[in-house]
Amino acid sequence: ENPAQNRELAKKQALKRYFAFLLALMMFLSSFAALAEESAEVPSQGDPAEGLPEDFDFSDSTGIPVGEDGEFEASSGLEGVEGINLLTEQNFSVDDVPEAYLEEAPRASRGRVEKLRYVVSVSTDSGADPSGGGTADSNKSCMVYLPAGYDESDRAYNVMFIVHASNGSPTNYLDPDKVTTLQCLLDNMIASGELEPLIVVAPTYYTSGSFTQFLPLIMQVDVVSDFPREVVEDILPVVIENYRTFAVSSSMEDIVASRNHRAMAGFSLGGVATWYAFMQQMRAFKWFLPISEASWDDGDGGTSGIFDSDVSAQALYDAVVAQGYAKDDFRLYVATGTEDEAFEVSTNQMISLLEYADMFMPGENTSCSMMIGGTHTLKALYTYLYHILPTLFLGDME
Repeated sequence: ENPAQNRELAKKQALKRYFAFLLALMMFLSSFAALAEESAEVPSQGDPAEGLPEDFDFSDSTGIPVGEDGEFEASSGLEGVEGINLLTEQNFSVDDVPEAYLEEAPRASRGRVEKLRYVVSVSTDSGADPSGGGTADSNKSCMVYLPAGYDESDRAYNVMFIVHASNGSPTNYLDPDKVTTLQCLLDNMIASGELEPLIVVAPTYYTSGSFTQFLPLIMQVDVVSDFPREVVEDILPVVIENYRTFAVSSSMEDIVASRNHRAMAGFSLGGVATWYAFMQQMRAFKWFLPISEASWDDGDGGTSGIFDSDVSAQALYDAVVAQGYAKDDFRLYVATGTEDEAFEVSTNQMISLLEYADMFMPGENTSCSMMIGGTHTLKALYTYLYHILPTLFLGDME
């Protein structure tokens, strides 16, 4: 081989690793500062099952300044940018969710949550098997929400996966031992007829026994980028085998055939995992809800896409084509708030996606919703879900 080409390739790979390390360091320090400030509200490192309060702020940023009239102030850096109107097409408010929807529903309207165990085969590249030797079987579990009336019915249910933030866990969303805020929202929306009954799965990208809120970002990138494979190959078959879904069987052929009945959602780092699912596993999902975070992928195995929205937009477009799909084969919902640490990267990415209007069509298969004053919190996430969930699994985006 050409030595000059090899040197150039090595240089590019080293540069990617350098950028990935800088990104990891910056976001790790940011997360550490936020956690230190909110230490009284954060579960201990040794007790990952304990949930975070719904208004816990996952960021240490005050966000993008917005004037009283809702217009962007000069310091936002986005005023006058072509396409910004797309980002304000739905001005959600944190007060939109009825207070009663965040409280326990009457027992007859209450669903239940089960812990579902499964086994995933993981690569030793991520350090899952310290002894070496290829792969190691990892015993894991996820939380599964079954709506009220599930046991009495014989119908098939749509399925939504929801993925937690970097310093969270599945029990932030669903917990067999207590009724969480998300379960309250699901129960009440289903009971009121605003939401069709569905199954919700809350998994984790962390390996069994290695959960930590302080996992370095360079390792977080490894686990979330591989996680979509785990969801489709290891978790989804067990869900299909244990619950009534639209998949006839857990074979990959039947998983692909029933993709219209599955959604993938995620918040913060879970949003990054959702973007990876969009790029890797569209065969299993049609509906994608990456909340409060942009895609980091540069299309070449690196994470430099977070620094350049044009690069990440190109990678997202190419990923759809590479998977053999087109504009009618997905629905993409992006949401963020003006005081969310991910506001700039999320909105810049959506603006860049407008360059690919033949693939990402606002109001048809792509929506970016902005909430004035929205922060990087679960409370904001519930507002987005309140508005978006009723439109899932329908023929057209509403």
